[in-house]
Amino acid sequence: MNRATPLALLALGLAACTVPGPPAVGDRLPDTEWEVVDATGSAWVAEDRLSLSDLEGRPVLLDFWASWCLPCVEQHEQVTEVAERYGDRLAVVGILVDDNPASALDWLEEKGAAYPTVTEVDDALVEAFYVRQAGMPHLALLDTERRLVWHRLGVGAGGLPDEVLGLLDSLVAER
Repeated sequence: MNRATPLALLALGLAACTVPGPPAVGDRLPDTEWEVVDATGSAWVAEDRLSLSDLEGRPVLLDFWASWCLPCVEQHEQVTEVAERYGDRLAVVGILVDDNPASALDWLEEKGAAYPTVTEVDDALVEAFYVRQAGMPHLALLDTERRLVWHRLGVGAGGLPDEVLGLLDSLVAER
C-alpha cells in the first residue's frame, strides 16, 4: 500500500460521515404528509391527510411553531398579517412541532387563526430544517414548485424583512 492510500481512505470515511446541512435556496423540498389540526383559512377538514405537493402551483409560507414557544406568539401575529395580506394567492401553513394538538387548538382560539395548522406525519421538513435542534419559530418560503426561496429561525421584532415581502410580492405576481 502506498502512502496516499490511507489518506484517501480517511477522506472517503470523513465524507461518508458528514451530516448534510439544511436545504439551500433553490433546493426542492421533499414531499411530506400532513394531518390537519386546524383548518382555518383553508378548504381542508380537521384530521384530513394531505401533502406539501398538494400545494404545488402556489407559493407557500411554512411557519414551524408550538403553543409553548413564547417567540411563536409574536411571529404568529406577523404571519397572520402576511396570510391576510396575500389571501389565497399564498398558501400559509403552520406546522405544529412537539406539541399536543389540543393545546395548539386552545392557543389558536385565544390568539386567533388566519391560516391552517398541521402536524407532519413523517417529520421530513422538521428534520430537514433541524427545527428541534435549532429552535422555533422557523419560517420557510417556497416557490410554486416547492423550491426554497428563503428561510430563517424566527423573524423577531419588526416583522418580515422588506426583502422577503418583495420576494412574496414577486412570487404571487408570477401566479
